[in-house]
This record gives sequence, structure tokens and C-alpha cells, in this order.
Amino acid sequence: MTGAGGPRWSPEELALALRLPVPTPEQSAVIAALLGAAVVVAGAGSGKTETMSARVVWLVANELVRPDQVLGLTFTTKAAGELAGRIRVRLAQLRAFLGADGPAGDPALAGEPAVSTYHAYAGRLVSEHALRLGVEPSVRLLTEAMTWQLAQKVVRTYDVDVPELDNAEATVTNWLLDLAGELAEHLVEPDQLRRWTAELRTRVLAKPRRSASGRGVAGEPYAEVRKLVDRAGSRAALLPLVERYERAKRTARAIDFGDQLAIAARVADRFAEVGTAERARFRAVLLDEYQDTGHAQLTLLRALFGGQGHPVTAVGDPAQAIYGWRGASAANLTRFATHFRAATGEPAPVLPLSTSFRNDELILDVANELSREIRADVPALEPGPGTGPGVVHAALLETVAEEADWIAGRIADVWQDGGSTIAVLCRRRAQFDLVASALRARGVPVELVGLGGLLATPEVRDLVSTLQVLSDPTAGAALARLLTGARWRVGGRDVAALWRRARSLAARHEEAAGGTRDPVRDTVSDASLVEALDDLGPPEAYSEEGYRRMAYLAGELAALRRRTAQPLPDLVADVERTLLLDVEVAAAPDRERAAGRAHLDRFAEVAADFSVDAEVPTLGAFLAYLAAAEDAERGLEAGVVDVDTDRVQVLTVHAAKGLEWDVVAVPGLTVEVFPDRESTRSSGWLTSVPTLPYPLRGDGRDLPVLDLAATDQKGLDDARKDFVEACRERAVREERRLVYVAATRARHLLLTAGYWWDASVRPRGPSDFLREIAGVRGVQVDAWADPPPDGAVNPLPPPAPVPWPTDPLGDRRPLVEQGAALLGAALGGDAPADEATLFATEDLLALEWARDAEILLAERARLAAGDDTTADV
Repeated sequence: MTGAGGPRWSPEELALALRLPVPTPEQSAVIAALLGAAVVVAGAGSGKTETMSARVVWLVANELVRPDQVLGLTFTTKAAGELAGRIRVRLAQLRAFLGADGPAGDPALAGEPAVSTYHAYAGRLVSEHALRLGVEPSVRLLTEAMTWQLAQKVVRTYDVDVPELDNAEATVTNWLLDLAGELAEHLVEPDQLRRWTAELRTRVLAKPRRSASGRGVAGEPYAEVRKLVDRAGSRAALLPLVERYERAKRTARAIDFGDQLAIAARVADRFAEVGTAERARFRAVLLDEYQDTGHAQLTLLRALFGGQGHPVTAVGDPAQAIYGWRGASAANLTRFATHFRAATGEPAPVLPLSTSFRNDELILDVANELSREIRADVPALEPGPGTGPGVVHAALLETVAEEADWIAGRIADVWQDGGSTIAVLCRRRAQFDLVASALRARGVPVELVGLGGLLATPEVRDLVSTLQVLSDPTAGAALARLLTGARWRVGGRDVAALWRRARSLAARHEEAAGGTRDPVRDTVSDASLVEALDDLGPPEAYSEEGYRRMAYLAGELAALRRRTAQPLPDLVADVERTLLLDVEVAAAPDRERAAGRAHLDRFAEVAADFSVDAEVPTLGAFLAYLAAAEDAERGLEAGVVDVDTDRVQVLTVHAAKGLEWDVVAVPGLTVEVFPDRESTRSSGWLTSVPTLPYPLRGDGRDLPVLDLAATDQKGLDDARKDFVEACRERAVREERRLVYVAATRARHLLLTAGYWWDASVRPRGPSDFLREIAGVRGVQVDAWADPPPDGAVNPLPPPAPVPWPTDPLGDRRPLVEQGAALLGAALGGDAPADEATLFATEDLLALEWARDAEILLAERARLAAGDDTTADV
């Protein structure tokens, strides 16, 4: 099909023949690029997946490659599935079209492309070539849950006192995993870091202080310089734990995701024959989201396919490089042209895709303004055919509560019309609750996306609190939540009485052990509310109703403790039934019922996955895993996010990458919120213990440099200040990429907002991002609150007095009581005599279990009689 004058089919001709949209000139240039290395800078919504699949079809149609000679790599299983599916459909169309021209089973059209994630591809290389490095190819890959549990076990059983790591177990576990991951990502051995740290310490401490005369004198280093040395010492102190973690993995014949890439990269880098075989197998390679690759991936891909003029097409957008925190380097994309050269030795060509088929015109104007400083030579996005004018609203409110109210009001108006997908994209998960509450108050169903968001939902929080109380006698906060929650509604005086009982019991234990109470402070550090609930003491210390409720809760918890040895999924289901969460969710209004049931089912899946993945799936290990997922802003489990039309989705901007909605709201465009205060004030490896020093990183030349050439401590401290400022500027650029990603998730309507006051002592005000958005022509500024005067007091009211206990049923109480009466009648008795009997959940559970037992016994009797028909019991 390829004539002497060149390819038979042009991209435009092929699109018309297959009845597909005709590509733009930019897309045609990418599709019909000559076989060789090329980098495609694809802006948000520019149709990169369609363009990549069209390139495969064009190559196959012109007999430049066979389908089975194509390799496509991307980051997520979902993205790989979408790309593979698109290519498969287009190739099927090509085969159908060419069926009249050639014989059936034309070898030029045979086979399927290999499309997978970068990690899965690395996994194949490990299985085929790991023996070259002395690694068993049959090692198993640890999941997130298994990795966390193994690292936690290493920390918990470490028998050496490490003063530099005097932190909580969960903190040290996170540090261990982070540092181990960075060492693997940048192909650095622990001994390299150990030697580098020793040299750093020697160089820094050898520098004298500067005297008043300007001469160097011996003495202690500056305070901030001392902290630099101390952080480096803490990092070095982690290395024995990292090495023990590595040994534990070898003993278990297992590797984690970082190991998988590191092993594959080392194999490719050290054994040239591996690259020769891969190049012979794959005559065309497509690398998706290349701006998110890290040093290990660069080493792997460059060793396999670089420097030979091999046909490698990398696609990415430097403005969407938001994963620097996990080792990604946007410089990989900008340097692709020199890393992967043409056969002539010339840099690979750079091809743009700057037409957006997703975002309406005004949204693109906003996105272009936000990305102006980070685009470099990348062209601005232009609206594609079929896009509309777009609508963007901006508002600066006085308080964070007013911001949530404004966003909820705007979204509620859209929700009533129906048919739109809607998302609220937050910089931090701490923003979820306020926005979600404002939406629920307007009757709008809400989904908090991700494991961290799941743990914040009321029904799951109650379930986890119960598990904490069952596992940990010091889980007083979790018990207090249960006591004062909607089900038990124990009043403040009774809770205070329970605390006095806890102190009394603790003092008794201390005296029995030979200790004495502190007569001045009159406190006992190991007082336990959970222990006090099991031993309430005299009933007269409490109100009559409070005592009855707490005694019943104690009985429920005692019954559950006897069942904690059962498998984790069964225990979670048992707790859900005991708490009557299934009944509570079923009795909720329609929209809340669907969301609540979905949350409980998702949590059950998390428990089931952990029980399968973890080496020892104990309740304590599961709770530690959940705590880590909740504490870590980005969580341990990214999961797969599916755009949902049935509810408004609330998620972080990081989790929204690669997705799109009709309507997107971005709250918190406020000073120190977005851009994030923690990120912009970070000093990189100077202050972060688990962060690999930049000079050891593979992308170190693209990162801020700490100049150690100063002759004295004063000069070194000045260099440190310059480094900190460079880190801050870099962090602001990272935040700008993040807000660009947030804005480009919206198809038709973008809502942006900020505020002056939250819980902070001083007013915050709009971030530069919100000011830039509001300044774009056509953006509707709905409100712009004036700056508070000097000395202004925070207008947010203190927490309002709440009647206690509150009635969780509110105006639904008559209907619920009517249902309770019907239930009582159906069970053969009268309606409950008083509210206390509504708590008798064990009776209902006993009836349920008796019914199950009756069915099972009947089935056994029927089978014993030889009857295999379905019983009607």
C-alpha cells in the first residue's frame, strides 16, 4: 500500500475513508510524522488519545508497521484501557474498509498493539530479565496495603533506639516508605546517601563563624544551619530501617512499585541486548503523559529506545506536570528532543497540539492566563470546532462559610436543571466538609471521592470509630464521637461523669501498682474512657437515661469484641449491622440513601481488599493503614475515579487529573490556601527528612541548588536563604500548574472563589490566581469583598450553642415513630413503650440470625432427603 512516492494514505484521506472527523493541520503533522523520534506537546483537551490512535492506524494502513509492532505506554490502567480500546476500534474500522482490497487475514493488519501502564511494562521486563541482576523473576508485587503493613512491621520491631527519629510510629513508617521510594526512583543506593550525608556534615561544620572584624572564628553554626545538619542526620538514621525493609522484601520474595521500575531500569541500562530485543519487537513506541515520568522511567526508556533514531513519540504537556512530589520531572518532556535524537543525530522535532476540543472559549482564556508563566515556548490553547463561548464566575467573599454557600448556591441552580456532570475541586481535603455540608443543605447529593474522602463521610466515620474502640482501649476520641452522635446522644454532663470514672479507675490501677496520684494536678495520664464504659460504676453518678444508654452501648461493644477474630470483611459487616447503619441509610431520603449505601459498600471493598493483600490482615493493621491514608494528603490509594451524573463529586485537584466535567467549582483561591501554604513554604530536602537531597536526584540539575562554597557560617546561611527562596518560587510554579489543571477540567461552566476570613487570626484575601481569573475579559465577578480594615475582628461567629442532645430525626420523627410502631406490630408485639427500646438492636439481630439458621437447617434437611429443588422458606 506504500508507493514509490511515499505513503498511500494521508491522514485526511484516511479519516474520510473511515468516516472519522478530519484532523486539524497540527494533528495531521503528528499522525503522519516520519518514522523517528518526536515529541508532541499536547495541551489540555487537545484530543491526544484520538491523535495517538490515528497515528497507529496511519502507520498500519501505510504498511510502515504491523499492529503487533506497536507499543503504547501510559500511567493508569484506566488510561491504558481507553487508549487500547480506541486503537482497537480504529483498526477494526481499517480492516473492514480494506477488506475488499486485500485477502482476509492480511498479515499487515494482523495482531494487536501492546498497550499497558509504565509499571506493567516494567513488570514484564522484570519477569523476563531480572535474573540478569540476580533477582528472582517470580517475585510478587506488593500492593499499597501490603507495602504499608510490611514497613510498619519493620518500624515496630526495630530494636535500636534512634533519638533522631523520636516520632510517632505512623510518621516514621511514612518517612521510611517515602525515602525508600525516592532512593528507588533515582537509582541511589543507601550507602551513597550515607557517604554524601557524612561529607555534607563535615563541610558544613568545618566552616567558622564570622566575627565582628570579619574574620572566621570557631563556634556553633547558625541555628538554621544546625537544623540543616540535624535533618540530614535524621535522614541518615532512617537508612538502617530502609535496609531492613529491603531485606524484609527479599525474605518475602516481594518487590514494591519502586523496586519494579528500578530493577527494569538497571536491567535495560546494563544489558544492551535487552534494548536490542525490545527495539526489534516494537517498531513504533507511543509514550503518553511523558511529563509525569521520573528518572527511573527515563533511564529505562532511554536505554531501550533512545539514541538510535528509533520511532518513539512522546506526548505530554509541561503545564500539567503536577506530580513532582512523587518524583516526576517535567524536564523529561522538555529535554526529550535531546534524550531521543533522530538517526542523523539531530534533536527530535517538537510538534504542538494546541486546539482544545473540551473547553469553551472563555474557560480557555482563563487557562491561558493562568499558565502564561509556565508555558515557555508552548503555544496558548485555541478553541476547537463545536465549542461554545463558555461561562466563568469569580467571587471574593468575606468568609469561608460565605464562599461555600456561594458555590453551593450556584451548583444547586445547575443541578435543578439536570443533565450536567459537576465537580468541586479542592486543593486540600480539609476543604471537603464545608462545601459538602453546604451542598447537602440544599438537597444536592454529594460524593467525597477517594479513600481519604470516604473516611470523612458520617456513616463511615461512625463505623471506623467503632473499630477503633474495639481495637484500642485509649481511643477515647472515637468513643466520644459514638456517645455524642446521632444514635446515642449522651449529654455533656454524662460524658464528664464518664471521664471522672476513667480517672478514678486509672488512679486505682496506679495505686495498685505502687504509684501515687499527683495531688496538685489531680490528673491521671492513662485514664481511658473505653475502660470506664466497661465499668461504669454507681448508676447515681449519671442521669438515669445516660446510664441506660451507655450501659447498652457497653454491651454492644463487648459483644463485638468477642467477634473481632473473624475475617476483617465479616467484622466490618457485623459492626455495620450492630450500629444499625444499614437501617439508618435505608431510612434516609432517596438521594442520601444512595450515597450512604455507596459509601458503606466502598468501605467494605477497602476492607476486603486489605484482607486479601495484607500479609497479616489484623484489625490493628487495617486501622493503621486507614490512619495513614487519612493523614497523607494524597492518600495511600488513588483509586479509579469515574465521572458521575447522579451526584456532585468533591475531590482534590490531583485526583481530577485526566477527567472532565460540564461544571467545575474551584474554592479556596485564597492566600496560603491555593497556592498552598505548606507547599510554598517547604525548603525541600533541607527540612524534609524523607526527601532525597537534590544533588543525588537524577533531575538534580533542574532543581534549586544549595551553594556550599561559602567560606563561613554567615555565607552558608545566606546561601541557605537563597535556596529557600528558590524552593518557594519553584513551589509556586507547581501550584500554578495545579490550578491550570483544575480550570481545564471544566467544559462549559467554571466557578472560582476565595475569601478573606477562615479560622486564621489575620485575614487572608485573594490569591494571585483569583485576581488573574477575575481580570480576564468576560469573567463575571459576582462579588468582591473589600479588604478588612486594620485591626478588624474575625467575623466568623464562635461555634453556636447546640441543644444537647439534639434530635437527629428532626421533623421526620413522626414518620419514623409510625414506622417503629408498624415494626413492633409485625414482630407480634405492641409499639415500643419508650425510646430506649429502639436501641435494642441485639433482639433484631437475634431474629435475623434465627431466620438465617432456619433457612440453613431446612436446606440441610432437604439435601439429606435427596431434594435439590429450591426451598420456599
